[in-house]
Formats: sequence, structure tokens, C-alpha cells
Amino acid sequence: MKKILLLLTLGLFVSCSNVEHPDYAANVETTKQWIEVFETQNFDLLTEITSTDVNATSPIYGQGQVGYDGYMEIGKFYTGNFSDVEFSDPVFLPGVDNETLTPNGGVRIYGTWSGVSNETGKDFSVLAYHWFEFQDGKIISTGDYFDATGMMMAVAPDQE
Repeated sequence: MKKILLLLTLGLFVSCSNVEHPDYAANVETTKQWIEVFETQNFDLLTEITSTDVNATSPIYGQGQVGYDGYMEIGKFYTGNFSDVEFSDPVFLPGVDNETLTPNGGVRIYGTWSGVSNETGKDFSVLAYHWFEFQDGKIISTGDYFDATGMMMAVAPDQE
């Protein structure tokens, strides 16, 4: 009897730990819109899906945390300087609260960005990880992790 009770308790624990946050599916759709921003160079969409209170971790060396204005400048840079952009093989995963490790409605994604520099016509391809947290359906906190410096070196003009 003790073994059955233990197995039932363990089963309940495992099943409860995999409960999806009620906002997760909607936040995945917002994350897909975020990808669309860069694939279509639709900067206005970035302003629609981002909270003015956003706190973002920049992929640019030495920049660290930026607020809304800094995040929008980064968005303008990427949407204005690259074309044929694609985010391939995306893997969407639920975000979790850092302290409780329970789903918080956030979204984490892995994938590969590729595209072409408008200035040099050179191609780039870079593995990336991004995370997002949301408030009222908008991005309130985010971080981008990829080799931004290596990407820029790959598309830089040839040295003479």
C-alpha cells in the first residue's frame, strides 16, 4: 500500500510540474512576430510588441542592459542593414521563473539567423538564443545571445 501511495504521489508531482502557463501559447505567437520583424524588416511591428518599460540584454559587446530607446536602436540597426533574413530551425521552449523554476509564460528560442549585409552583399549565418518575458502581451524583458561581433566581421568590407 505504501508503494502505491508513493507512486501516486510521484505521478501527481511529475504531472503538475509539466503544466503549461496559460499565456505561453499567446506569447509564442508574439515571439513569432518578433522573428517576423527581422525577416521582413518591419521595424514598426517591433514597437507594437515591445513595452516601453522593456529591459533588454544586448548582444553587442560591452553594451549590457538597455532600455526601450537602446533596444529600438538595436532593432533599427538590424532591420535597416540586412536583407533576406531568416530564422531557421526554431525551437520554442517555455520560460520559467528563476527562483521557483515554474513556468511563467515566458518564451525561450534557439535557432539560426542567416541573411545578407545590405552594404557588402556578404552572407552571414549565426546560431542564436533569445529569451522573452511578457506583461500585458508585450515584451517586458528580453535577452539576445549570439556572436554579434563575429557576425559583423563576417559581413565587413574586404580589407585592401
